[in-house]
Amino acid sequence: MDRKEFKKAFKKIPAAVFALVFLLIACSIISEHFWTGENLFNLGLQGTVLTILALAQTLVILAEGIDLSSGPLVSFCGVVVAVSLHGGLGLPEVIFISIVLGTAGGFLNGFLIAKVKLPPFVATFGNMGVFTGLALVMTKGGSIPGFPESFRFIAGGSLWGLPFPVIILIFVILFNHVLLYHTTFGTYIFGIGGNQEAVHLVGVNDIFFKSAIYGVAGSYAGVAALVMTSRLNAAHPLVGFGLEFEAIASVIVGGCSWTLANGNPWGSLAGAATIVVLQNGLSVLGVPPAVQVVGVGAYLILAVVYDSLKGD
Repeated sequence: MDRKEFKKAFKKIPAAVFALVFLLIACSIISEHFWTGENLFNLGLQGTVLTILALAQTLVILAEGIDLSSGPLVSFCGVVVAVSLHGGLGLPEVIFISIVLGTAGGFLNGFLIAKVKLPPFVATFGNMGVFTGLALVMTKGGSIPGFPESFRFIAGGSLWGLPFPVIILIFVILFNHVLLYHTTFGTYIFGIGGNQEAVHLVGVNDIFFKSAIYGVAGSYAGVAALVMTSRLNAAHPLVGFGLEFEAIASVIVGGCSWTLANGNPWGSLAGAATIVVLQNGLSVLGVPPAVQVVGVGAYLILAVVYDSLKGD
C-alpha cells in the first residue's frame, strides 16, 4: 500500500475508533478494576440499550432522517410492559407487545415524515412529547416496580457463559447487518438516503419504505425497552429521556452524517462503545452523572472537529 492509498484508508476510519483505543488505555491506567469481570459485565449491561438505539438511529440517518423520540419511546414501551406484567400477561406476550408497540411508534414517525411531509426534526420532536406524555399519564408520574423472575432474566440472566443482554445485542447486530447489506429493504434504505426522488421514479413505494425504516428503528426501541425495564426491575416514564441524544452522538462520532446520508453500523457500534467507556471512566473518577453529560457533549464536538480536519 503506497502513501496515497494509506492516507485514503486512514480517512475512512472514524474518530470513534481512535477515541475508543485511547479511552481503553486511559481507563486501564486510571483503575485497576476496569478489566475485572464485574466491571466488564456492567459495561455490557450499560452498553446494550445505547448500542441498540444507536443501530436504530443509524438506519434512520442513512435514510436522511433523524429520530428524537427513541428515548421517550423506550420509556413508553417500558411502562406498557410493566402494566402488562402486573396485569397478568406472560413473558412471550409482553415481548410481543413491546416490539409491536415500538414498531407502531416508529412507523407513526415515518408516516408523518414521508406522507404528511413534516421535517424529521418536527415529527420526532412532537412524538417525543406524545410518548413522554402517555407514559406520564399511565404511571401518574411514578414508577412501576417489581417483576417476575422470568422477566428479570432478560437483563440479569446468562446463556452460554454470556450475559443475556449481550446475546440480545449480538442478535440485533447480526439482524441489522443482514437487513442492510443482504436484503432489498437495505438497498432501499441506501437508495432513499442517496436520492429518494430517483427511488420513486423507478416505481418503488418510497413513502411506505421510508415509514417502514422508522418502523424498524422503533422495533429496536421496543427491544431496548425490554432490556432497560428488566435491568431496573421497574418502569419509569422518564427513564429513557436523553438516550436519543447519546444514540445520535454515537452515530455521528461513528462517521455517519445525516446531511450526506452516509456511514455504516460498525462505526456506530464504535461510537456507542466510546460513550459507554467514557461514562464508565468518569464514574470511576467519581464524576456526577449530570457532569458526565457535559463530557459526552464535549467528546461529540471534538470528534466532529477531528473528522472535519481529517477531511481537509
